[in-house]
Amino acid sequence: MLEGEAISWSSKKQTSVSLSTVEAEFLTASMAVRKTLWHQVLYKSLDFELTNATQLFINNQGALDLICYDTF
Repeated sequence: MLEGEAISWSSKKQTSVSLSTVEAEFLTASMAVRKTLWHQVLYKSLDFELTNATQLFINNQGALDLICYDTF
């Protein structure tokens, strides 16, 4: 959101079959992060200053664990 307004929105059928909800949530979060990074690069190229961090909300504890902790 930029100044309280949505700047991007999408909805699409997932192109791969996930074996678990953790995997599905992880893939969705990954796509959201990629789109966010793309937008940040676009804004920077337009000399638009971003002052707030982007928040990503995930409601699956397994996906959060996979994202936040190094399990390898």
